Amino acid sequence: MSSIDEATVAVSASDVLGLTRRGHLGAMMSGFLLYALLGEARAAPPSRRLSPGRWVERQQEIARTLASGQLRPEGWCTEVERLAAEVDVAELMAEVRRSRLKAGLGGGPHDPQKRSVVFLDESNAPRRLSYATALFEFQPHNVITPHGHKNMVSAHMVVEGRFRIRNFDRVREEEGAMVIRPTRDRLAATGEVSTMCSQRDNIHWFVPQGGPATTFDVIISGLDPQKPSYTLDAIDPLGGRRLSSGLIVAPIIGFEEASRKYTSSV
Repeated sequence: MSSIDEATVAVSASDVLGLTRRGHLGAMMSGFLLYALLGEARAAPPSRRLSPGRWVERQQEIARTLASGQLRPEGWCTEVERLAAEVDVAELMAEVRRSRLKAGLGGGPHDPQKRSVVFLDESNAPRRLSYATALFEFQPHNVITPHGHKNMVSAHMVVEGRFRIRNFDRVREEEGAMVIRPTRDRLAATGEVSTMCSQRDNIHWFVPQGGPATTFDVIISGLDPQKPSYTLDAIDPLGGRRLSSGLIVAPIIGFEEASRKYTSSV
């Protein structure tokens, strides 16, 4: 977990729940439904796990609440992490296989294979959702190199194999560099999920462990419609300058350079 800044220790109940001031009044009304739904998920025992179809709908409900301003990006991360425990991975992947899969454009030599996922309704028509989904299929040499994000949130559920996942908070930017704080370094197995937003764990770095591995991703971009839909910045944390506070001044580099340096052996 990332460390908590002393100035943020005293927070209101609305802050803890991830509610903005703008969305507070609306949350007292329409938010009742959200809390009822979230309470249902938290209380449900494993024997009452959600069907894949209901899980897709729950993701939609959370995405809409984020878009309405009633839920902050940090709150979205928390709820999506909770939701990951409410679906059987094998059943979800069976639903994915029944969906329309579209291969993404080829990336660098160490990039995983991306396949966009379009869920279908009962009539086999594409479901209209407020979020995108994709599979990222890793061979042992594939890596998602360390990079930061702007104007988006994402969740990455391990559905095959294991990953070493490293995260960093994005503290601020300097000329040609990003000041970051290490937050997590863990092994994630099937069923576990990693999330990111601007407020926490904004930089991530995925390396498969011991063989092929796959993530199923939920992605929402364009959080602020007045800004570019999303921005990705590759960084070099291992080549950065460590400050006495534990922060790292990591140079911003190109993705080709990142791919050369950050191989599966790093």
